[in-house]
Amino acid sequence: MRAATHIQTLRRHPSILLRNYRPVLLLSHMRANTSLLGHILGSNPEVEGYYEMHIGYHSRKSLLRQRLLHFAEHRPKKGARYLFDKVLHDHAVDLELFRKGKVMFALRSPERTIPSIISLYRKVDPQHEFATEAGAVDYYVSRLACINQLAHNSPVDFLYLDAEALRFATITTLDTLTAFLHLKQPLSERYRTMPLTGRKRTGDSSEAIGLGKVTQLQRSYDDIVVPEWLQARARRAYRETRDGLINSPACSVCILMDQSGKD
Repeated sequence: MRAATHIQTLRRHPSILLRNYRPVLLLSHMRANTSLLGHILGSNPEVEGYYEMHIGYHSRKSLLRQRLLHFAEHRPKKGARYLFDKVLHDHAVDLELFRKGKVMFALRSPERTIPSIISLYRKVDPQHEFATEAGAVDYYVSRLACINQLAHNSPVDFLYLDAEALRFATITTLDTLTAFLHLKQPLSERYRTMPLTGRKRTGDSSEAIGLGKVTQLQRSYDDIVVPEWLQARARRAYRETRDGLINSPACSVCILMDQSGKD
């Protein structure tokens, strides 16, 4: 079934095998403004891709698979040089594959991330472990441990982003990302909605992603109370992982929020 789809994709867009796309990979976790960042990147004429493919990157075949999956749903842009994906779960990733591309890491502090995960799963799958406080924290801590290991062993330079900076230091963040990717057209706080925007399993399915612009509006999670011992566990994992990323020899660019400010 998948092979037949790939053949159809190549028949429709035979040029995609000849294009020299440079892969861009964002390594992060759920509810870290990654759908927003993906849409901003994907709205730039030099970037293909904006959502999560839900695949690993363990060989050069993975890069081909990424290409085939994306263009099964989208027409190629004439001037695109990059092909973007994000990995928010513990798929196998070999960063050696991205020597000719770009790698970014992003973390969001747990104070809002954990309630956001719980709120999401209580809506879409109330029986899922992530709909519980303990399950959401387990995912967050485990995911950050994987991210920390990837960064520690990274054979390529990478950019680190405090996810909050995308909303609360937007201009500086986008200017830095534009320079990091060497884009001719600057990234904009306004973005296009795409064919898969809001669809389940492609990222943020809330109404917010359909606004088409960066806002500082955030919903309240007053109905979700995370026990202090779980909050402390998540905060410790966040501090240790963030410090490890920032201080990694492979971290060439940092976009940081004042940790005493908004989160």
